[in-house]
Amino acid sequence: MHNTEIISVSQYLDKINTALKSERARILGEICNLQMYEERSYMYFSVKDSGDQSTVKCFMWKRDYRLSGIELRDGLEVIVSAYPSVYKPNGSLSLQVETVELVGEGVLQLAYEKLKNKLDAEGLFASARKRELPEYPHRIGIITSKSGAVINDFLSNVGKFGFEILFVDSRVEGADATKDLLTALSTLKKKNIDVLVMMRGGGSLESFLAFNNELLVRAVAEFPVPVLTGIGHDKDVSLVALVSDHNVSTPTAVANLLNSSWNGALSSVGLFEHKMFSKFESELRDAFFQIEHSHVVIERRFAGFFDMFRKAEQTLQGALVRIESYTARLIDTVTRQGQELERGFGSIVRRVEENIVHSGRILELSSPERQLARGYSIVKVGDRVVRSRNDVKKGEQLDIMVSDGIIESKVV
Repeated sequence: MHNTEIISVSQYLDKINTALKSERARILGEICNLQMYEERSYMYFSVKDSGDQSTVKCFMWKRDYRLSGIELRDGLEVIVSAYPSVYKPNGSLSLQVETVELVGEGVLQLAYEKLKNKLDAEGLFASARKRELPEYPHRIGIITSKSGAVINDFLSNVGKFGFEILFVDSRVEGADATKDLLTALSTLKKKNIDVLVMMRGGGSLESFLAFNNELLVRAVAEFPVPVLTGIGHDKDVSLVALVSDHNVSTPTAVANLLNSSWNGALSSVGLFEHKMFSKFESELRDAFFQIEHSHVVIERRFAGFFDMFRKAEQTLQGALVRIESYTARLIDTVTRQGQELERGFGSIVRRVEENIVHSGRILELSSPERQLARGYSIVKVGDRVVRSRNDVKKGEQLDIMVSDGIIESKVV
């Protein structure tokens, strides 16, 4: 006899159930004997083979049933993902069902239309509840599969505007995709993002089953920030795409939509830059005009000053001529009256003194220094008095005579 360990029935059944978990499979069959109780968290049904009527009982948690996103009824053909398990109280074998999928485009289409009409009646697809994308989105949450062309297409086309991308990898097709997508939504819901992006490539209605799941559609509708979808489908738009705030067909279109406001801002900056430089050029032209006008005014003022100097010079020259003439006449008078010099020397001396005093006053009044003291100046180049701007050249040294000295300057 073999020395075999003796174990209890319960222990043996636990051992059997542990081994049976490795027999997980996807099984095609027809729903029958559906038992669903509102007050319970689980449900029973059976699946049978339409060929030979082979039947196996099934157990399923209602939370998993809701995740599957379909409505079961007797006679419905499905694919269940399940593993066998022995129910310990009565020793019966049943399938522990994890997911349920509909079979056939026709059935899927009917389920799609039914759920679509239900959600539409609730107003989930109404345009009034659609939210605008932020004007300049920065923090972008993205849900898609890390494998495949979708994420690469998006990253290749999104602009270099400093986007901060928070990426969550998720399956987007198959029985477990709905659970993955809901988990990704829950993760990004806690993050500080400006917009959520959900993307996948095209495919059949069956491959879009997760994006037509009621739980996922409602989760997208309740997401706190605007949702942008790039879920391509040639025939029927997925319900997630319909409930999203903005939907486009491809990842490239998603990237272009996110780029659009930033591209517009870039164009506005360029236009503003052009306007700014045009305004600057206009102001510069006005300033040059003011400078040229000021030059004319200054030139006229200096012309007036030079005219005053010429008149003063003429007055001085006239005074000198008159003095010279008067002195000549005085000498002549002295010569002719030489004989009377002795008799009237005192008188002549007095008259000469008076004349000298008078002449001194005339000289004083006509003196250039007196004109300088009054604020005028005399400009010379070497020994020449400058009377016109044409009398000087650029780079020449100027001596400007004022009341208390000479100012040296240079023509620029």
